[in-house]
Amino acid sequence: MNLFVCIDDTDNLDSIGTGELLENMMREAAVRKLGKSGFIVRYQFLIDDAIAYTSHNSAMCCTAQTNDRAAFTAFCETYLVHTAAEGSDPGLCILTDSDALDYTPLIAFGKRAQSEVLTKAQAYATADAFGSDVHLSEHGGTGIGIIGALAGAGLRAGKAEGRIKGKLHPPKDRIEWTTSEFAAAYGVERFADEEGNEICEDLLLRFELPTKLIYQKGKVTAVLVEKDGCRMPKPKLKKNKG
Repeated sequence: MNLFVCIDDTDNLDSIGTGELLENMMREAAVRKLGKSGFIVRYQFLIDDAIAYTSHNSAMCCTAQTNDRAAFTAFCETYLVHTAAEGSDPGLCILTDSDALDYTPLIAFGKRAQSEVLTKAQAYATADAFGSDVHLSEHGGTGIGIIGALAGAGLRAGKAEGRIKGKLHPPKDRIEWTTSEFAAAYGVERFADEEGNEICEDLLLRFELPTKLIYQKGKVTAVLVEKDGCRMPKPKLKKNKG
């Protein structure tokens, strides 16, 4: 069975982030032979004083495969109860990944969360319409994380654009790549410019600075920029906190 797994509001300012917690949870699920997962996508939601969030108000969502949905769900619930940070308000959403489902209401909920202040009641009402295809649960605090968890799952189901967790670091012994070589090495399915226009030709690029991939048009995408007449993956540099 294919699933989308999304969590939100599991951290505090001193803990590991929600993305790392989801990564650890899926790694443990694999060790227990309960399921295996794909890459994690971060979805950003509205920043507003009326919303309780740690620092960025974002949810993290991955795909997963399992042969025992009930056992997998029970594991995820227990994991969040025991590992979510003190003072957090964790929410968990597990959504069936199927071409037979019409995700329109969930996609709309996700998009609303990016521009509106939503409530838990709205989240539950939206989830209830999907019956057993949506698991939505609270695991501490106010449980308000269910809003972002459901919204993130909806956006991922709708192939909405988001940032893929993790950063790619260039190898020390190689700078020049063709785009086809880079795609094969790093699992990239698509190249695009900063405006989102797809780049189809096999180009030469220089990979010398860390970069982040994005999830765009339903594919793992590397954004290419031009510097000194050469194409390169868009650099993701550390922010100066000084």
